[in-house]
Parts: sequence; structure tokens; C-alpha cells
Amino acid sequence: MRQSVVVFVHGLFSSPDTWAPLTGVLGAIPEVADEFDFLFFTYATRPVTWNPLRRMPDLDTVADHLRGHIDDFTGDYERVVLVTHSQGGLIAQRYLSRMLLAGRGRELARIRRLVMLACPNNGSDLFLLARRGLMPLTRNRQERELKPLQTSVLETQRRVIDGIVRAPDISADRCPIPIVAYAGESDNVVVPASAAGFFPETGVLPGDHFSVIRPAGPDSRIVHAVRRELARALAEPFPAEPQPEADIPHRRRPPTAPSDVLTEREVVGPISIPTGGRDGHATQFFLHGGPVEQLKNVDVVVSSENTYLQLSQFFKPSTSGSLRWAAAEKSEGGQILQDVAGDHLADWLRAQGSYGLPVREGTVAPTPSGALLRRNVQRIYHAAIATPVSGTNNYRVSSQAIPRAVHNTFDLARRERQELGLPLSSICFPLFGAGRGEMSVLASFELIWVPLMNELADDPSWSIHFATRRRAIFDLLLSRLQAKKRAHEQAGQEPV
Repeated sequence: MRQSVVVFVHGLFSSPDTWAPLTGVLGAIPEVADEFDFLFFTYATRPVTWNPLRRMPDLDTVADHLRGHIDDFTGDYERVVLVTHSQGGLIAQRYLSRMLLAGRGRELARIRRLVMLACPNNGSDLFLLARRGLMPLTRNRQERELKPLQTSVLETQRRVIDGIVRAPDISADRCPIPIVAYAGESDNVVVPASAAGFFPETGVLPGDHFSVIRPAGPDSRIVHAVRRELARALAEPFPAEPQPEADIPHRRRPPTAPSDVLTEREVVGPISIPTGGRDGHATQFFLHGGPVEQLKNVDVVVSSENTYLQLSQFFKPSTSGSLRWAAAEKSEGGQILQDVAGDHLADWLRAQGSYGLPVREGTVAPTPSGALLRRNVQRIYHAAIATPVSGTNNYRVSSQAIPRAVHNTFDLARRERQELGLPLSSICFPLFGAGRGEMSVLASFELIWVPLMNELADDPSWSIHFATRRRAIFDLLLSRLQAKKRAHEQAGQEPV
């Protein structure tokens, strides 16, 4: 059985027969026929009905009919694509809108594309004068919704734009579904501006209102367009549940609420997680909340820097700026007497011949801890993670930079332990790239975790610490560490 299906929805005063030319050509194309079944939705639509026992259904009723059709006939398919003509696009939109209103957004996840052909998204005014004289007598409910700026249509489109097109994830009242609106080049029933409506993804195909869906052959533009949309629907990922707020990439996070900022040090641990290696060793993990300058009893604190290894300014709330300020020697009044981390890092760069030049991503440079030594912090390691994007204030973080930085951190710590005789046994990692590097918290954590497990399997002599100032991120990391503990224990101490 095929795993995907196309549901075709015809327009006003039409029927499924209108799709015969297009589906005949599509059905002869192996890559379409092998992947998709075709279904046809039909509904009552006539210019006039004189039977007093019958009424012409409005678009809400037809949309509910479409919902039943999809529920009854597509349940065994993994993916559903809606292809509509003319008023059929309004019906499909009304169906999506009413599903969201009913809190059934998650049920739309299988619909991976809506393709609208010559849909009157801004109404059709070609026959507006004739309608004023004729349609009030026939009381055609469907036709009335094709008038320009019809309120019910605009309400539907607003909900579809907000809850479908712009939806970042799936929930009861939203579901991301790609929608493409095509216009007919010479269509005078639904002009291109109306077919495009408010939708961001649009195109123009040869033909008028009716010939636009009637291909002249397998090489017709309409065939190529629909084939492309069907191929995209097969590749379209299914929508995900919303991320925890803490895991939203930095630029899209809402402003931090004061209640979410941890102003005092808070520590959870040890959390003992099997890391393999000799004798089935388990590593002790700790999670620190609060300002990074309040850290104590951690031998090495790692800071995420740019590839020029230029520290943030003292007043910046970043980990780099906070550690620079905390390491500085200050007068009783707070004046900086010696910029310990900044000065030593500049000396290190000059010794490497790299001052003013970018270093390789993942490079780790050591500096003394300065005033933090009084809190039993021995060293600050500066990891080059974020590469500045030329001509902007933005940064790029390579997925290779983070594992390389983790490996280089352990190499440097073991070398300093041996060569300098420093009693180093604990390392505190930041969430590399989860600030201006645009990476989510969990993505950063996972990129740290795998090389971390490899290092600990070979050298289990360390305890590992993570630090954050935000309560939401603290809770997210705690739940992730607990999940890792369960997974490692269930896997028989095999790294996961």
C-alpha cells in the first residue's frame, strides 16, 4: 500500500471530473504513481436549487464534510497532500481553521502540504455586478463568500496564517503546514493578486481560471509544479512539539523574566552517571545555578569565546564578561587594578603569533583564575567556539568546534596537571554556542555529551560541572542529566 495520498478538492459549480486531465498525466509518471494514491472530494455546489427540501451548504458545512472525508478515507496514510482549485482552496483553509478552533491542531500533522490553484483568497469581482442582480434571489451561500473582502474569509485566513503558515511547532491550536498559492497568468476570474492573497509562497502558471489545471501534456508547467510540490511533501518533516522556553535559540527567546534569574548560588549533585572505562567507573556530575562569579571549589572553569579570543567587556552579562570581571584584581571601591584573564590571554595570543588574528575553532587557551583563586578556582580555560560573521554582529558556531573544544580542554588540563603540578580534578563547562551562537540548549548539551563520555571512558579521574544563571535552563539541564543517568544505567554502563 502506498504511504501517501493526494486529496483533490474542486471549485464552485464544478465536480471531481475537473481533475481528470491533470490526474491522468500525473498517474502516468512513475515517481508520482509509486508514492501517491489519488482521492477526490466532492460536495454540493450548483448555481441554483429550486428544491424546497434542499439547501446549498455554506463553506463551514462543506469544510466539516471535508474533515469527515479526510478522517474516513485517509487514516491509513502516513502523509496527506491537499490540492485544490478555485473555491476548493477556501474550503481547505476553512477546514484547517475550524480544526484549530476545535483544539485539534495535532490531528493535522499528517497534512504535509496544501497546494491552491487559482484560489480567490482576496475574492473574485468579475461577476460582482451580475451577482448583485442574480445571486440574492438564488441565495447561494457559497458564492457570497467569493465577494471581495468577505469577513468570514479574512477571519479564516488570519487564523491560517498565524496558526498554520507561521506556526513554529505543533499544539492543540497550531500546526505548521506549508501552503503554496498558484495563480493563472491570464485568469480574469481570480486575478494573480487575489490568488496570492496573504500567503508568502506563491507562483504563476500559464492559463486562465480553468485551463490552468488542464495540462497539454506531461511537460506542462502545471505538471512540473504539482510534481515538485508532491516531492517536497514527501521530504517535509513532521511537526514537533514546542520546545521548552529554555531550549529556544537565543535570538528567539522572550526577554528573561526577573523571576527566572538565579541571583544566589544553587548546587545540585553529585549525580553519579556510569561512564564505562576501567572498573565500570561512574563520574560525579554537578549542576550550578546563579552568577558564574559565585562558583567555588571547581578547579577549571571553561569560558566560550569567539575565534579571536577577545573577551567580553567587564559589564557584559555573558559568561566571558562575568569571568573576566570575577578574575580581575580590584580595589575596595571596585576599580580594576589588574585584568588578570584579559592580560594573560593577550600574552598567550602574542606568544602564539595570533594576536589580532583568528585561531582555529575549538582552540583552548589557559589563563590564571586571578581573584577567583580565593574561591578555590585554579584556572580559566578560554575555548574558541563562535566565528564572527563578516559585516555583521552575528556569530556562527560549527558543530565540529564543540567536540574539538571538549577534547582540547581535557588535553590541556591533563598537561597542566602533569607539567605544572596543578591538582586539577574538576571541570565546569558552559553551554557552548547557546548564547549568541544561535544554538539551542539541548543541541549544545548533546554536542558536549558525546566527546565528554569518550574522554571520561579513557580518563575517569574527573568530576564534571555545568553552570547557568537561568532557572528554566537549570531545570532543563537537571532533567537531562537525570535522563542520561537512567539511560546509562539501563544500557549497562555503555555510553549513549
